[in-house]
Amino acid sequence: MTRLTLFLIIVPVVFGAANGAPMNNAPVPDPQQLKERALASMQKAQQALERYSCNVHGYYDELNDDGSVKKHSARRSERFFVNGVQIDHVLARNGKDLTGADATREKEKADRQVKLYSNRAEAAKKEDTKARQTAMFLRAQRLTNGRRESRWGRDTIAFDMSGDPKFQPHKVEERLAQALSGRIWIDEESGTPVELQIRTDRDVKIGGGLLASLHKGFELKLIERREADGTWLEKSAEGNGDVRAALFFHPKFRFREDVESCHLYAVDAQDTQHDKPQIKP
Repeated sequence: MTRLTLFLIIVPVVFGAANGAPMNNAPVPDPQQLKERALASMQKAQQALERYSCNVHGYYDELNDDGSVKKHSARRSERFFVNGVQIDHVLARNGKDLTGADATREKEKADRQVKLYSNRAEAAKKEDTKARQTAMFLRAQRLTNGRRESRWGRDTIAFDMSGDPKFQPHKVEERLAQALSGRIWIDEESGTPVELQIRTDRDVKIGGGLLASLHKGFELKLIERREADGTWLEKSAEGNGDVRAALFFHPKFRFREDVESCHLYAVDAQDTQHDKPQIKP
């Protein structure tokens, strides 16, 4: 769930035909056990990600207060992983392939990331940070109303999420995490979180809004899908809202990213030059 870090710890599209009645009458697993399985599953998945390269189409809007679009941008990227770390190499912006200096600049940026995270110690440091943030988010949330639902032909355990009153937040991101609510679907066989939707039903201000604020209506939706070899990959991410943390202000925004054309690719994480074949749209 790598988009959680995009919004400080905060990254459903509901297919009615895919939802079904509970698949069996066995007791729903304990929420705490499922949290632990989810964390273990995400950590285990890092090595499998190395084999994949995907095409990502992203659409990003900066909004006016009335919700109208102030600024729109789009980009197409190649997504791949080095020692489990996600790298997005931008290939096109606003419908036009990058050329010349712009293309060179993006390739050099990707090359620097490949070189950095080919160092397993650097990659582990980044992944450890992500794992701690994800674990903190799950600790801050209480899972209730567990039930079985079908997602794309697979059994999942669905839970409602809300801030756990027993969680004692000390940092800004912990207080924000506790203020969220939503739903999560966890694949029963693998323990992988396959769908997440989180939102704020009220304005959240920390330090009177000086330290951080998250306005009512913030939403984030993430979906993962299982590939034929059992690897889970992010398939879509979308969100909207108004977020501010300390001196960093994020205008009212809306975004969507669709991940497609994923295919197996043999990666040598020791290579320090980004020379993967580009994916055509």
